[in-house]
Amino acid sequence: MLLSQRLLTHARTTAVAVAAAVSAVLAPGVAHAATPPANDDFDNATAITALPFSTQEDTSAATKASDDPYWCDNFAMVGSVWFRYTATEDGWLRATSAGSDGSRILSANTGERDNLSGVDNGCESGANATMAFRATAGTTYYFMVAGYYVAGGVLSFAVDRAAPPANDNFANATPVSTLPQTLQPDLTTGSIEADEPQSTCDSDRTRPSVWYSYTATGAATSVTAKIDGFDSFVTVYSGDSLPALKQVGCTQYAMGATVFRTNPGATSYIRVTGSRSTAPPTLTLAEAPALDPEFSISPSEPTVYDNISLAAHSWNSFDTPITASWDFGDGTSAPAGTDPVHHNYKVDGVYQLTMHASSPDGRTVTKTTPLTVNTHDVGITKFDVPSSARDGQQKSITVHVSNTRYAEKPTVTLYKFDGNFSTTVGTLTLDVPARARGSVAFPFAYTFTPDDALVGKVTFRAVVQLPYPVRDARAADNEVIAIATTVNPRTVRQAS
Repeated sequence: MLLSQRLLTHARTTAVAVAAAVSAVLAPGVAHAATPPANDDFDNATAITALPFSTQEDTSAATKASDDPYWCDNFAMVGSVWFRYTATEDGWLRATSAGSDGSRILSANTGERDNLSGVDNGCESGANATMAFRATAGTTYYFMVAGYYVAGGVLSFAVDRAAPPANDNFANATPVSTLPQTLQPDLTTGSIEADEPQSTCDSDRTRPSVWYSYTATGAATSVTAKIDGFDSFVTVYSGDSLPALKQVGCTQYAMGATVFRTNPGATSYIRVTGSRSTAPPTLTLAEAPALDPEFSISPSEPTVYDNISLAAHSWNSFDTPITASWDFGDGTSAPAGTDPVHHNYKVDGVYQLTMHASSPDGRTVTKTTPLTVNTHDVGITKFDVPSSARDGQQKSITVHVSNTRYAEKPTVTLYKFDGNFSTTVGTLTLDVPARARGSVAFPFAYTFTPDDALVGKVTFRAVVQLPYPVRDARAADNEVIAIATTVNPRTVRQAS
């Protein structure tokens, strides 16, 4: 160790000891580690001479040196201890702080003090921080383990060689024989083969992969594949060799499932890709649920005046796009397609609407629902208002309402309208029978005011409405604005 480094280490050790002594005085009765652990400093890193290696030590008094590498979660580091290992062969190494008190920051470094470099995939943190990286024979690796925002307690630290996962290569895909299955792929020591196919969900060719296979033994089966775990992806392929594989479907974490169809004797290959540094993802394979689309009908309460839009809808993304053919129940139908279809019913009634639906993977279902076509339609055919009036004069106003469908009991509201705002003059509710000709008169009376005379004219507005929840099929003829009535001031006689 250089003199300056020894002095720095001595100063740091002394400062920590003083701080510990002060703390003991301020908090009597509380146990404190008297001195930092022996491997507190980089220069005193614990040598790992053989694998597997594991140890436990109290790191509650560990300190942080000013030249500790900062590339891996530097701002969260509280105290650090060091280990070193010189690899005796090429291959994977796995290091972990699983089982320690609290969360830890774990990093792997190469080089010399003040000139350390982080190893690829050599940074992890958390309650069970675990990393795996490829080691080169003859290279010395320095492991730094630090507390995560708080000083550590008992540290459990282990290093061992790690082999690639058994299903790292396509040729060694792990067979899945029964469904459902929940699997946890190990990507930490995985690789990617040069001729692995591209995935439309994951274009990063540096991610490791593992493989599974599923062969249907009975009837044709639709299977869902779902992946849970940050930065992880699942892709399904058909075929029997890497260059010839064809993508069937794919999805990624937090994006639901993908579905694939397997015929008896046919094998589907499932590839999981992801990051080495994240927790193991969870792959779930299960038989797809029965196709259960909903009817999408707009408007939902149609009339003979509506051109209805019909479509099959499912909340499961893997069910779409749904192909559907339609039997409208009135003697007409529409061929299969994925786009919405449109239909107009000519006569009111209850129709049995039938949908024959299929999903992209081949699941099918036939569903029928009753559809009621009910047309209510009243309208204003005539609006009688006076052409002129005097201040203080009362005159009749009549609104004529027609109805050709069903017996109705509509309400007519008469308003005085200034072009922007409406003021209610009166309302009237009457029975209006269904008849092909004629109308029912809704009589109103209005007394003209001095304000009307001051303005010089009055405009009336009439609105007819059916009682809730009945919907008028044609709202365009439910409102009329009359030609303005001229209003003159009252005549005043002069005394002779």
